[in-house]
Amino acid sequence: MKFFLKESKVEKHGRQHLEKVMECYLKFEELMEAFYAGNCRLVSELTKEIAIKEHEADEIRRKMELEFYEGAFLPFDREDRIMLVESIDKVADIIESAAFTVSLGKVAFPAEFRDDFRDMMKVTGKTIRALYECLEFLETDLGEAMRKVHEIERFEDEADVIERKIITGLYSAYREDRIGVVKFLDMKEIARKVANISDRAEDASDRALIIIAKRRG
Repeated sequence: MKFFLKESKVEKHGRQHLEKVMECYLKFEELMEAFYAGNCRLVSELTKEIAIKEHEADEIRRKMELEFYEGAFLPFDREDRIMLVESIDKVADIIESAAFTVSLGKVAFPAEFRDDFRDMMKVTGKTIRALYECLEFLETDLGEAMRKVHEIERFEDEADVIERKIITGLYSAYREDRIGVVKFLDMKEIARKVANISDRAEDASDRALIIIAKRRG
């Protein structure tokens, strides 16, 4: 009975951890809108909120690691679950890193790139939500979980295409003296950090795929 209580506890913490990662991303969406509007004060406030939520996600992850160490789940399943939790946590890490990059640069957002950045954020949001749903289905419907893995791959490819479009546009704007070198470098770094959110989500979905494959035999 004690063994099953451990599993129930770690599953509860797994849901809490996933919720914290989602909260980090939702705050990051708010932050990017503040960035477009040139509201540096709000960007700074939201960066602090994201850092707090990322720290809370870390604390939950540590609790889960201890519960795994104490024997939650069978050994053949335990390693995959630990790796999955670590991959999910890296999504929160890159969101926090992207937020700090935006906050520290304090550059005025170049309006000509607003639509492209919004497109990338839209695709990134789809990727994060698909990951959330994938992990929910992992316990109830492996077929749907697999479908979400394929969605995440497609969204990550879309994010890469938009990232390349933005960076190409930034190079053109710099060469044509529409933006200076500091803004060029900062905006390129921000574009890469935002694109990396989808990359980390795909990494987490790859860990989920391993679990799906093992469970299907």
